[in-house]
Formats: sequence, structure tokens, C-alpha cells
Amino acid sequence: MHKKRIITFAVIILLIIITTLIIKKMTSNEHRGVEDGFVFDKSSNIKLKDIETYYKHIDFNKDNAKDYFKENVVNPYTIKFFMFLDDSFKAYDNEKDLFENVYKYLHATMPADMAEKLFDLYKKFVSYQLTLGEKAKAWGMPKTTEEAVHFLHRLQDYRREVFGKETADILFGASVKAEEYPLRRGAILADKTMYAAEKEKKLNQLNEDMWGNEADKVDAYAGPYTKYKEKLSLYDKDLSEMSDEGKKAQIRAIREEFYTREQIQEMENVDQAIEENYKKESDYKTREAEILNDSSLDKAEKDHKIQELQNQMYGDEADALRRRLAIDRASPPASKK
Repeated sequence: MHKKRIITFAVIILLIIITTLIIKKMTSNEHRGVEDGFVFDKSSNIKLKDIETYYKHIDFNKDNAKDYFKENVVNPYTIKFFMFLDDSFKAYDNEKDLFENVYKYLHATMPADMAEKLFDLYKKFVSYQLTLGEKAKAWGMPKTTEEAVHFLHRLQDYRREVFGKETADILFGASVKAEEYPLRRGAILADKTMYAAEKEKKLNQLNEDMWGNEADKVDAYAGPYTKYKEKLSLYDKDLSEMSDEGKKAQIRAIREEFYTREQIQEMENVDQAIEENYKKESDYKTREAEILNDSSLDKAEKDHKIQELQNQMYGDEADALRRRLAIDRASPPASKK
């Protein structure tokens, strides 16, 4: 069963990196939204509490496992329990030994009828894991938001083939919706062709389409820092067209929505330090270039004047600057794309 664990881990990693990969890709202007229909929209009956359950850690060693399956063995906790079984019995490297020991464990910890139903479903889950790796490989790694959503469609369609639609949607629905929503939200926020007002309208529509009567509760799940960064992304195009003073005023207004006066002052101090450092670096490069381009100086004189310039501009930090410059100049240039 070692192969099964590798495949399972690989697919989990694939799902995790979908979001990080797409968010990085979405910084270009190529993204204009997602044409694929929703995998799970507001009609799916997957609520915010189900997403909470999906992210919630459960220790089945400490909890009484049978309590999670009193009403039905097919519920949002089932896959978590199956992953717990995978981990608990990972020493068994063949299906015969694995199934034999899982069967004994289930019958020792819960009623026979419940144990039989969970065991039958677990065997199907193991088979599903063994085939999923090749399926995901054939589908390929998504490179755009649209491809990522299409991947989620294919993934859930395959699960429906294996488990049946109703069972698959109960088992995996929350995990898919937890991936789909930030992909779609991130695509809107990262679109550099839209102004804040249009993005806000699209975000409100997305919340309504995916969460229905819970739409107004979605944003409450994000912390202040996440909300702040999203608001900056919301105003990306607006900010790019403002004067320096207008940009600073708008950023301050955004910060005032999420932070205290003291916190804002600290952030502005950091902004100022970054700005001063950038100006200092720019001034240094200009003056260094003037020395290097002075044809009246030989190499030794140029080196001496540059060292004097570094001492003058950077004082006690001059040695650190020289080390950094030496490393930068020794590093190979980044390959052109």
C-alpha cells in the first residue's frame, strides 16, 4: 500500500499547489475570469459550516469515532476518518493485510452494521486512490485559473463515477468548494484591467452565486491582514493611475478600515524607510556609474573613489554593502524567458 500513500500525497499536494500556482500566474493581464460553470454553487447545499468542518482537525484516537457516524456513514467527516485509517495502518504494504486489520479495528470500535458500511466504503476509497494518480497526471498541471477550475470539474466528475454523485458530493464537496471559491475570488482581485468598483461588483456576485443567503458572511472569515491585502488588490488599477500623493492618501484610507492609528503610523514608518532606502540606492548607482564612466580615471582610482563613495553614503554599513554587491555581481544573470 506504499504506492497508494504516495499517490494520495501527490494528489493532495497537487490540490494545494493549484491555488498558489494560479495566484502567481494571475498577476498578468491574461486572466479575464473563468468561463467554466461552478463545480458547486449555492444550490449545492454546501454551507460555510461544512468548509469549517473541512479545515477542522479531528483526532480520532482521542474522540470516539463511531459518534461521527451515528446518523450516516457518508458525511463530511468520512474522508477525514479514512485518511486517519490510512495513517494508522500504514505499516501494511498490501491490500489483504490492510483490509484485514482495518476490518478488525472497525468491528472492535463500533456497531457491526456501521463497521460493515464504513469498511465497504473504505475499500472503494482505497481503490479510488490507487487510480487517481494516473488520472491526475493525464489531466495535466493547471497553468491558468480557468484550467484549475476545469481540473476541479474533472476531479469531481471522476469521483462521481467511482462513488456515485450523491455520495461523492457529500464526501468531497466541501474540499472542492474550499478550493474553487478562492480561485475565482483571486482571479477577480488579480485582474489588472478592472477598477475597484467593477471588481467589488463581481465579488458580490460571486458570493451570491456560490453562497446564496450566506453571501454576507463570507468576508467575516478573513483576518484583518488578508482583508487589507485584498483591498489593495481591489484598487490595483485605481492606484496605478493616481499621483504619488493620491496613492498615499488612498492607501491610508484603506489602512484606516482595518488598523489602529498606532499601527498605521508603524506601517507608514516602514513605507518611509523603504522609500528612503530606494532613493539612496538609486542615488548611489547614479554616482557610481559617473565614476565608472569617467575616462580620466584608471581602474585603481575608480576603485578608490567608489570605496570613498560607499563609506560616505553608507558609513558603518559600507562593508555590508560591498559584500552584497560582490555576491550580486558573482551571481549568474537570471535566464531570459
